[in-house]
Amino acid sequence: MQAASMKAARNIAIVYAESASASRSAAVALQKALQLRQPQCQVRLVKITSFFDYHRVFGPIVRTGMNRMSSLAHDLVGEKGIQKIAAYWKLFLPDIVISVAPIFNPVLYRSAQLANPAVQCITIPVDLEEVGSRTWFTPSIKQYYLNATDLLDKQAAEAGIPADYRFRISGLPVAESAYEPRPRNRDWQLKAIGLNPAWPVGFISFGIQGSPDILQITRALAKQHQQLNLIIMCGKNKKLFRQLTTTKIPFPTAVYYYLPQTPVQYLQLADFAIGKPGAMTITESLITRTPLIVQKSKNALHKGNEAWLTKTRTGIVSATPAGIAARVNEIISNPSYKEQLAIHHHQAIYEIAALIEQIAQLEQRMKKAA
Repeated sequence: MQAASMKAARNIAIVYAESASASRSAAVALQKALQLRQPQCQVRLVKITSFFDYHRVFGPIVRTGMNRMSSLAHDLVGEKGIQKIAAYWKLFLPDIVISVAPIFNPVLYRSAQLANPAVQCITIPVDLEEVGSRTWFTPSIKQYYLNATDLLDKQAAEAGIPADYRFRISGLPVAESAYEPRPRNRDWQLKAIGLNPAWPVGFISFGIQGSPDILQITRALAKQHQQLNLIIMCGKNKKLFRQLTTTKIPFPTAVYYYLPQTPVQYLQLADFAIGKPGAMTITESLITRTPLIVQKSKNALHKGNEAWLTKTRTGIVSATPAGIAARVNEIISNPSYKEQLAIHHHQAIYEIAALIEQIAQLEQRMKKAA
């Protein structure tokens, strides 16, 4: 699906939360997709903290990360605060603001509307469901929603979002490179990073911050398997990177510190993936058709994701590192996982690019009618 060509050059801001892997990955994917199709537009990535740094009180709160305390910004940033935050837009006057960050959108959009009353605001939840009211859906501020699941769309309706402002998309946006076929020179690429092409390849990633669980999972795999390869992403966890590069493992491993780009090319080399039950982890696995094992999370935010993975049979949820290691042979040898991945494969990144132009055209028609 190709997006219709935008006739006018526009400034498009894609706002994301740097501390959240799903938010950042979605933002980067959208920027590349939109800029490729609309080269006359300026598509800029903007960290959510860039706005709140203009506010003396909420700037430090936002920098602590996405938490319920941060939702105070919904209600407590008054008009003077909005004016301070809106000063950011002097650097880049927006025609369209797309947010893949939760919680802060009411303040974000109010600041954008102050800078440009004609701005179009579009929210793309990068979750499979909303956990906690007003995390994503805030009807008090005009915005369009692109919802990746039926549950999200239902929750939006229940929150009071009118049907005209809700669009159902088939999934979350991921890098277009994820849609590329598996490399024909896979054996050569595996040898180039020190792996054995004759043995299965596992890909382990727990997002941008990394996780000490990766070390425990790697040790569990080492106890239960001999003929295996691992590609391990440590995120920004320097301690984990040091531990893994100094740990004796009985099979080949390629260990990487933080990579600014989504490591889809490594995921495409893998026979299976291991990670946390995040919505973007699941989506990248889905689009690259890599069967996934996730470690059961204590975070309520991930419960729905785990349920979706189990219901669709696109992966496995396991509670412990030892349990994960024990399921590797199953996920490699059982073809039903890949069959289900093929069934649930989607083209969301292309749908979103088209919908953003449709929304722009809809707004123009509404203005003419008025």
